[in-house]
Amino acid sequence: MTRATLPATAPAQLTDAAGALGAIFAALCCAGTPLIVAAVAATGLSGLRKDAILWPIMLVSLAVAIWGYWQGHRIHHGWAPLFIGVIGAVSLALGVIVVHGFPAMPMIYAGAMLLVAATIWNIVARKRQAD
Repeated sequence: MTRATLPATAPAQLTDAAGALGAIFAALCCAGTPLIVAAVAATGLSGLRKDAILWPIMLVSLAVAIWGYWQGHRIHHGWAPLFIGVIGAVSLALGVIVVHGFPAMPMIYAGAMLLVAATIWNIVARKRQAD
């Protein structure tokens, strides 16, 4: 077996899901989604709800998610989860950082849905490859 076909370790298998969830949480917090903002306030972390803190968290989380999709590609050799994840990451980041007003929220939600879809697809493809 070559290194590219070896099964991933447990932490590597979690990177796509952890990165996507972290990025989605940071993006929705930046966007001011009431449920997320209330949860942050209830835990006493309202001081962390600043773009200067959330943007780097979101971008690092997106990088971790994309790395997880790449690791999945190395296992199952499918490009679709990686491609969908990159499109979702770009949509999410642009919706938070660049676009303002009405189009921002649909971009953020679409990016979040694409990241979740790519994560699920990647997990299923990895499990099918392992079987």
